[in-house]
Amino acid sequence: MTWLTFAASAIFAFLGVLHFAYTLRDFFATPTYFRPVNDDVFQAMAKTRTAIAPQGRDYWSGVLGFNFSHSLGVVISAALIALTEDVSISGLKPALVAAGLMYTVISYRCWFKVPTICIFLATSLLALDAINVG
Repeated sequence: MTWLTFAASAIFAFLGVLHFAYTLRDFFATPTYFRPVNDDVFQAMAKTRTAIAPQGRDYWSGVLGFNFSHSLGVVISAALIALTEDVSISGLKPALVAAGLMYTVISYRCWFKVPTICIFLATSLLALDAINVG
């Protein structure tokens, strides 16, 4: 495995595992990481349902579920990046670079600075490896 692919995979794995740990903490203890700062908003999230499933779980449960599944997706991305070194599937690395770019845009638009920088860095490393630099 090249150091570029290893570093890209490690960054995504770290982000995914950390995100999972934070979500697990919010699931089993007093929510800390993904809850809104405004307690009134948090209470409202726990009491309301989504329009798509008015008989479903409360909105806060949906947020936790999204964060669990998002963590899983990031860890799977890390595994796929590592796998690109062992399995020669035409187009896999460029597709993962494209997915990383999409994650970067989503992160910039919807999340905050630290994951955006980390995702951009990991995607850049993967792109450099895809064009055989390093």
